[in-house]
Amino acid sequence: MQEADILVLNPHTLIQVMYDLPKVKWVQLTSTGAEQLLRERREDKPLPSYVVTRNISKHIGLIMAEYVVGQVICHERLWYSTMENQKHKMYDRSNKFTLYRSLSQITVGIMGVAAMGLEIARALKHFECRVHGYSKRPKEASERSPFMDDYWHGDQLPDFLSTCDYIVCVLPSTPETRGLLGKDILKHTRKSPVLINIGRGDLVSESDILKALDAGWISTAILDVFEKEPLSVESALWAHPKVVITPHVSGYGSAELRGMSLVDCFKENYRRFVKEQPLLGSLDWELGY
Repeated sequence: MQEADILVLNPHTLIQVMYDLPKVKWVQLTSTGAEQLLRERREDKPLPSYVVTRNISKHIGLIMAEYVVGQVICHERLWYSTMENQKHKMYDRSNKFTLYRSLSQITVGIMGVAAMGLEIARALKHFECRVHGYSKRPKEASERSPFMDDYWHGDQLPDFLSTCDYIVCVLPSTPETRGLLGKDILKHTRKSPVLINIGRGDLVSESDILKALDAGWISTAILDVFEKEPLSVESALWAHPKVVITPHVSGYGSAELRGMSLVDCFKENYRRFVKEQPLLGSLDWELGY
């Protein structure tokens, strides 16, 4: 590795050699996140001089979009309840099953409007959802996507939350985002929305999720990520009737798909690298993503 100009590594391996790569100019990570590197950053060492890029392939965004759309449809059409009815041979055509909302009738707020969030927005707009995007910093007109109906940022979070039927979180883990949905901020919701977290578990604590559910600030929590993983068997989330749990798989997919996503991301960044153009998904050590 000390002789390489370019490396393709997972974050766990890079952590072990991060400060011992004298010739490397660029490291392509296999993962979408890089918070492990930030946690292991040494204050007594200068920042690495090489560029680190995250895997922000369209393929990963697409399968995360599939997760979101699938969960929204399951929730709106009560498919989890119909599965229970099937176990008991109950043929129930009551209003709660037949008078569901179309996706075109709901507003989905996406927290995190980079590559992954925009793929989710694009999928939702196909079903004519109203889509709102929230970021920590404002987006210039040139950065805005046609798949977002409205943009919100910074201290506009309470107003953003008040518009949502669903809140979809794809934010990275940074000092600014940790606990962002804690401290009773969810009391600003008006529609008792469904919370879907497929970003990072430290955006909102387990206790804050349970408090928001019990207070009616949110109606359901669909969680793919958690403060500590794997989720403890003692967690109250497991048995809560308004919680759906998946084991951090929203952006995983088949081995073929994961390989394809990394190859595509690396190919595009390699093309940019040899032309000395900015690389996609570059890690900003100060911002934390």
